Amino acid sequence: MRIGLLGGTLDPVHFGHLRSAEEIREVMELDEIWFMPAALPPHKEPSNITPFSHRLAMVELAVNSTEFFKATAIEGERIEPSYSIDTLRELRKRHKNKAEFFFILGSDAFLDIETWKDHDSLTDYGSLVIMRRGTEDSSRLKQVISRAFPNHRIQGEKGLFIAHDKGAIYLYSVTHLAISGTDIRHRARTGLSVRFLVPEKVRIYMEKNSLYAEPAGDPSPSFGHKESKVSSLAEPVQQIVAGIIENKGEQVVVLDMRGISPLADFFVISHGRSTRHVQGIANKLRKDLRKKGIRCRGVEGEKEGKWILMDYGDVIVHLFYEPTRDFYDLEGLWSEVSRIIF
Repeated sequence: MRIGLLGGTLDPVHFGHLRSAEEIREVMELDEIWFMPAALPPHKEPSNITPFSHRLAMVELAVNSTEFFKATAIEGERIEPSYSIDTLRELRKRHKNKAEFFFILGSDAFLDIETWKDHDSLTDYGSLVIMRRGTEDSSRLKQVISRAFPNHRIQGEKGLFIAHDKGAIYLYSVTHLAISGTDIRHRARTGLSVRFLVPEKVRIYMEKNSLYAEPAGDPSPSFGHKESKVSSLAEPVQQIVAGIIENKGEQVVVLDMRGISPLADFFVISHGRSTRHVQGIANKLRKDLRKKGIRCRGVEGEKEGKWILMDYGDVIVHLFYEPTRDFYDLEGLWSEVSRIIF
């Protein structure tokens, strides 16, 4: 059998995951796709992730009535972090020559694959299928392939790389649905609907178990409600937020870090729809604020545009490309911090 493996936190599983999996199943002629929620993602703080049992239950609800899709709890069977190489080794051991595995991951995850445990051994246990978004440029992906998997050489097709006695690496474009776990969790926390972003059974499960809901008695206040508590930094913070919103930055959040972080009093977080959009927000924000006498002390990450950090002294601005924001989840990391959501 040809089995596709789609992992990640799946917090929660949504239609973006399901649609991409269906397209990969068709183009790769896979017999099944197994959805594998990670139990202990090595790059995330466990306290910021929904318990594995809930994430697995939502995956089961999402796929159990869909032909060719299955949920697996394999990564919840180990007490150590959910390293993909360990999962692939275990699956090969269990199924020996009865199944051929295709490990499916998004392009953003693949760009960081050189930080993964034993990444160069992944293709010893199966093939890699990298999902690109529509017309996304593949040049950076190919650069990572050449560094991380030097034995693989491009084959006749543009998106196929092969190596002797190893699994292949495939590049495929999938339909990009602008849905993210970060957005779904944000909506649930603020009382907005997530209908049609997740399967209906998943939505009902989220509501029944109060997943992602704001803790009782700690609602997310508007900027106006907190205005009286903002110190002399209120004006710079407001100017920065207004600039981001004006340039179409999405889901702007201000974290009050006073007395918590030695770096700054406030973190301002937002994201753009593409790396170019993020770069545009940063560039325009810097120019507009300079005219108002608010100068940026330093910028990091502007060349790539996946995560741009702008230092405004007591205010640090974090501008993300949407999937990168979802991966690092700064709001979840500082879940106990008072926040202002726009």
